[in-house]
Amino acid sequence: MKNIFLVLSVLFVCACSSIPNSDKGMSPNTLIQKPNFNYKIKSLPRDINIYFVQGDNTSDLPLAIQGFIANSYFYNDKISYKPNVYFSPIKNGKCKTNEQKADLIIAFDLSFNSGDTYYQECLKTLPKSKTLYVSNHSNALGFDKNFIITREEEKNKLIQELINSSTRFIVIDNESTSDKKDIKRLLEEFEKEVLETKTYNFSYSSQNLFAEILMLNRSEERIRKISRRLSKNISGVSRTRDDTDSFFLSVNLNEARSLKPALDYISEKNFNISILNSWSTNTPYKFLDKDLIGSINSDLPIMMPIKIPEYISEDKRSREFAIGYDVFEIMLLMNGSVNTNNFIYRGLSGAIKIDKRQVLRSAYVFKITSQGIEIL
Repeated sequence: MKNIFLVLSVLFVCACSSIPNSDKGMSPNTLIQKPNFNYKIKSLPRDINIYFVQGDNTSDLPLAIQGFIANSYFYNDKISYKPNVYFSPIKNGKCKTNEQKADLIIAFDLSFNSGDTYYQECLKTLPKSKTLYVSNHSNALGFDKNFIITREEEKNKLIQELINSSTRFIVIDNESTSDKKDIKRLLEEFEKEVLETKTYNFSYSSQNLFAEILMLNRSEERIRKISRRLSKNISGVSRTRDDTDSFFLSVNLNEARSLKPALDYISEKNFNISILNSWSTNTPYKFLDKDLIGSINSDLPIMMPIKIPEYISEDKRSREFAIGYDVFEIMLLMNGSVNTNNFIYRGLSGAIKIDKRQVLRSAYVFKITSQGIEIL
């Protein structure tokens, strides 16, 4: 396999600021901030081998690699750090490791829309001690250094936020997330009651879905039965079930923007709405997301309606890009001879802490309001 050699030389200019060692007092304006460490360039890797999975029908670099490069440009200008980066794509089911000597190997194992794992056997052959393994799978494949980033962190953080509020839930997932049983289990672990679970798809009308869940159809049917028995028309107000106070939606944003307004239309009750965005799409939140006002959400900062670094174009708003961007920062924190004890890096993918050789990421929970978002 032909390796692609890149010497990072493009310059970008951006202001940096220091950040505190805590994630308390967060606001949308401080959610993403760079460290202000004086990295020792001599301690940083000079030659880096990067492995990634590439689609069979494309020669474009994946968004994660583009994110990595974008952050490298920043440090190219800021501290004149210009490593030699060798790219080794794994494609067409072929596995060939790069024989180029490297101070550091980074293995990207990100497959948001695919269940293929053939390439993992290739990645397992890489040296365990000097490889940083980056994955959205829970299995670290035995690598000493790893950055595991999964939707489970957002799910757990969102459910924890609900401990002191909602009590009786109806859970709705879609065919992609397919995690209603897992959400039910987690809610019940916090002594919440899950009354019903449903799976939503676009072939099913949002209003019909909630009419069924809230038993509106049964109420209307009772009125019709009484009318038939009395042989005259009976007017009445259709009522919905009153034993639930909360809905947990594990769907994509487009579906959520259809479901919540439909629920508001069907029932006048002020339900608590929690939304766990699907990772199968990269639809970002809107600054004024009118259809979602009042809902509690959890997602990566780059997907939120907040300002991102000026040298990142809006079309790069994706989880993959955020992960690659943060990986470059993680590499500096791990190798730049700086004290990262109790330090939290506020990255595009979340609040990140280096613990020995592991990278720990914490998710954010936020509420959508008529003014934007509120970090909880």
